[in-house]
Amino acid sequence: MLLRLFILLLLAPVVHAQEWKKILDLAPEGSQMALVVAPLSTTGALEIDYRGDTLLPPASTLKLFTATAAELTLGPDYRFPTRLWQRGQQQGGRWQGDLLFEFTGAPDLSVAQLGELLTQLRQQGVREIEGDILLDTSRFSGYDRAHGWPWNNLGVCYSAPVTALTLEGNCIQASLNSRGSGKPARFFVPAHQPIEVTSSVMVLPEEQIEQQLCELEAHLGPGNRYHLSGCISDQRDVLPLKFAINDPVAHGKARIRQELSRQGIVLRGDIVPGALGSGWQLLAQVQSAPLAELLQQTLQRSDNLIADLLLKTLPIHSGEAGSFASGVRAMKTIIQQHTGVDLHLAALSDGSGLSRDNLIQARQLANLLRWLAAHSELHSYQSLPVSGASGTLKYRASTRQPPLQGAIKAKTGTVNGSRNLAGYIDTASGERYVFVLLLSSISLPEKFHGPSPITAFERELLEWIYHNG
Repeated sequence: MLLRLFILLLLAPVVHAQEWKKILDLAPEGSQMALVVAPLSTTGALEIDYRGDTLLPPASTLKLFTATAAELTLGPDYRFPTRLWQRGQQQGGRWQGDLLFEFTGAPDLSVAQLGELLTQLRQQGVREIEGDILLDTSRFSGYDRAHGWPWNNLGVCYSAPVTALTLEGNCIQASLNSRGSGKPARFFVPAHQPIEVTSSVMVLPEEQIEQQLCELEAHLGPGNRYHLSGCISDQRDVLPLKFAINDPVAHGKARIRQELSRQGIVLRGDIVPGALGSGWQLLAQVQSAPLAELLQQTLQRSDNLIADLLLKTLPIHSGEAGSFASGVRAMKTIIQQHTGVDLHLAALSDGSGLSRDNLIQARQLANLLRWLAAHSELHSYQSLPVSGASGTLKYRASTRQPPLQGAIKAKTGTVNGSRNLAGYIDTASGERYVFVLLLSSISLPEKFHGPSPITAFERELLEWIYHNG
């Protein structure tokens, strides 16, 4: 009896390997893949390392590293300040001197908060500014967008520029409205939004759009000017749009002028770049939400802008200027020192995972997940989406139905032919496993029957892990 049990235990890993390798054959043809599955306890029997050292695009699973590094460096209570400084003197209702806005990359800075800062000036009785308003955006240096960001995505909000002066998420909402097939679409943007948009978009039937290969295109001009061309389907009355602010400083200037006008304050000078130096006195400040809340948005909604603003903030606390390059170096150092995960082989250009130049190993992600599981008090662990319940996993077709519903806590990652998932799965045996699935170089037919081949593959693989782990 004992001999038979011993033989079965020896054969079990072989049988498992034959089964999961057959499932891997169901992945989209031509795709590249890495899979790591490892138990968090000593009693878990299943362990898989399939090409775990292969460098593949992490997409938004990279945010696991960014969030962890930010929490370890800044702390969960950290808030980004935005300050208003004054230099000069007041005579009656006039301010004889300059004002300065100091921007630090607060991801959630709003127009209402700008108004709150200027309200402090109004409460002093100031109705006229004889000097200038300076904008200090020196917190960050270098490019506003990372190497490897697709040029044709720069006009959309998930590729918004990562700047110290970030206002309303550097994003503006608008829409295209149908006037009927064969007619030009009508563009709408609220009047208070300081952008200029022209449009030559036509409304056409789907068949005609496919025949003519007529796509909706957004052309970026100087400042915050855009031209829309191409076609939209006659099957929709309204197509919501979100524009990334191409020039955040111009946007900030326009919004400040609007707020000054709303509060009845006349600016005699101009709004110009500047830097905080000696002789300034703090007038007012507002703060962002605490880092704990920002991390939840980063991981639950996979917010690119917050992730990259956090990345650029990391080196500032060691005296360096905030940039993509210095942020990546700081993140690698922080992760190595605190978690032991070595990222020297990883090629990274940002903190969001949007860059096509990013490459990482599934084993590196798995090692970080093991460390996070041992430090479950961290918000970087607690904020992960749950299958069928929250964030980017709430409606994910492969995981939102039983038995996977509620069994997976993980970060998703989808960009440029990559579809990834990295996190934890609670199996039918009661064991919890770390798993990382990186799938890239995906090319699917334009039309197929039933669920997406990727969805079908992902569901079958995860259900197998659930039943066999």
